[in-house]
Amino acid sequence: MSTIVAQHPKTMYIKRVKETHPMQLTTLVTTVDFFPEAFIAEEDGVIVKRFQKRVTFNSNGLKSYSTVTALTARHEWSERIANGAEVTDLNLEQMPRSEYAPMAVG
Repeated sequence: MSTIVAQHPKTMYIKRVKETHPMQLTTLVTTVDFFPEAFIAEEDGVIVKRFQKRVTFNSNGLKSYSTVTALTARHEWSERIANGAEVTDLNLEQMPRSEYAPMAVG
């Protein structure tokens, strides 16, 4: 994954990320968390295929939840970082089921 940001007509900033980590991205308006949701065992190790995404609106604390694929998450990380979001944390554990349980039967 690469992030390319033009700084000056003759210079360019390129940031390369080799690994995929569920992360927290923060802007003035939102804080977006990505938590690993589905772990798949493969020959190369454990791969995360889906993420739980939590968007928290900083002004009022309201939250929105969704499930996204790894590909969608990578694209969104790149897009948000390119637009100025900061990586403020890494979420290595699953989101607590008490907070969000999609399709929960109760």
